[in-house]
Amino acid sequence: MFKSGIINITFWSERSLAKKTLPMHEVVENLKSRIGEMPLGDPNFADLRYQPVKFSVENFHPIKISDSERTLCYVDGGNAQIACAPNFVVELARLNFCKFKGQDRMKSKSLPRSIEFYTVCCTIAEGYSIKYETEFVPVRDKWTKLLPDIADLKFDSFDDTLRIGRQRAPIERVSNSARTFAEWNLARHLISEELEEGDILVRDGSLQTVVTNESKYANRAYRAAMKKGVIFTGLSKTSSLFTTTGYPLLSSINELSESTPLKKGSWYYHPIVKITHPDHRAEMFAVKLHDISEYVFRFEILRDQFHGMSSKEMESVIGALAVNARDIGFPGYPYGLMEADRLARITGHERDSQEVQFMSASASAGIWDVLLKHVRCVDAHSILNKLAGE
Repeated sequence: MFKSGIINITFWSERSLAKKTLPMHEVVENLKSRIGEMPLGDPNFADLRYQPVKFSVENFHPIKISDSERTLCYVDGGNAQIACAPNFVVELARLNFCKFKGQDRMKSKSLPRSIEFYTVCCTIAEGYSIKYETEFVPVRDKWTKLLPDIADLKFDSFDDTLRIGRQRAPIERVSNSARTFAEWNLARHLISEELEEGDILVRDGSLQTVVTNESKYANRAYRAAMKKGVIFTGLSKTSSLFTTTGYPLLSSINELSESTPLKKGSWYYHPIVKITHPDHRAEMFAVKLHDISEYVFRFEILRDQFHGMSSKEMESVIGALAVNARDIGFPGYPYGLMEADRLARITGHERDSQEVQFMSASASAGIWDVLLKHVRCVDAHSILNKLAGE
């Protein structure tokens, strides 16, 4: 009798599920109907300064591994928020670079592999406007030369390149920009002090500049690269580019590769687009850097340098990148960028330690109670998380 009861309950449960679809099933079905059979389309760029090139299997090229190993220098940065209020933010930033020849790590010549600095961004009132100013506090004074000019980090709070929609820009975006400017500045010093003609600098991210004054630092780095003959490149971990049908651009190229003889090999795809935007001085590629990789990345070379390259030299640059993308942990992604990311990353433990130091120093200076009044304007969410046990 008891066994029969279980059977009846199970049967009733199955009948109920059959009558009513679970909400998550509806979510999945909704997605399936919208993106399941989406056609690839062609590259799509809303800005008229980007002239897309129609997809063609002829644009796939095998990656050729060169016998001559070239030096690659990878640059990345990370930052962690220590304290934040609507009118100020304090962050710790760390920049890192590492050099490789093939798969072998190289020592730095004169520059420190990592530098750390604090950014202190505050609001100021000028007439009827609210503006943001930034100060740097390097962990070591000698690193000051590697940091950008604070005059270039003074922004109107409604700066179009920083704000979100029609709202005033969050002050944290200024602090993030400070780190980005510093990355460009470090790249220029690396070219001047660490690299030689024919070497390759790989920036984590694209060569597009977005924020007011950012192009000033990018262009300085580009001029240094062209003067010394160092190839300036960038590789992006993520991409938000689309095709004319709304399909992710890199996914479309990867899917298109399945219809070519290179589907089981490594390849680069070019051309994708002709860029005439003055703040994006790049030639764009899609690259699959390892035969077994499941990832395709956006790769860019400084446009001025690309136009002066022979096809053999251009293939040598991509081939050198592929040589460094053989790590079994993430085949197809350059090990140097993994290492730069790891060393630049600021852990949660480090951030917590910095927060304690900040609170202690603020209390000693007699201003913690004042700062806390401002912090509480944005800190309610963290209290809710603690109450929820997160």
